[in-house]
Amino acid sequence: MKMNKSMNSFKNMFFLSGILSLCAMPIYAETLVSPSEFEALSTGKTLYFSKDGQHFGTEAFKSGRRSKWRANDGSCVNGTWFSKGTQICFKYDNRTDTQCWDFLKTDNGYGARAQGAAPTDILELYAIDKKPLLCVDPNLAV
Repeated sequence: MKMNKSMNSFKNMFFLSGILSLCAMPIYAETLVSPSEFEALSTGKTLYFSKDGQHFGTEAFKSGRRSKWRANDGSCVNGTWFSKGTQICFKYDNRTDTQCWDFLKTDNGYGARAQGAAPTDILELYAIDKKPLLCVDPNLAV
């Protein structure tokens, strides 16, 4: 009988420690943005993304699901996007692979997570405007 009580106490402590560890974890609400919602949000606009508080890149979206990505060095590459299920996938002129992302509505606004990335590895959308991208040809740099 005494063994059962100590075993029950152990089970209760184990359960309680599991509950407490879950309470210490941050909880973020996120919902997937559908491809049609993404298209309405992005077409005719320029979206600015950051990662860990640092500017990551900028993408301008045109009609016909065309886009132009501007890297931090100022160079730009044209691309197109398409939906694959709920994901937004990009095909750029300078790459042979396709990059797919989950576009999310989060507590802080919008974000994007690359296919296969950790749940917390999210690019944050920190600004949207209608300004055209200014691109630099890296081959012309002095």
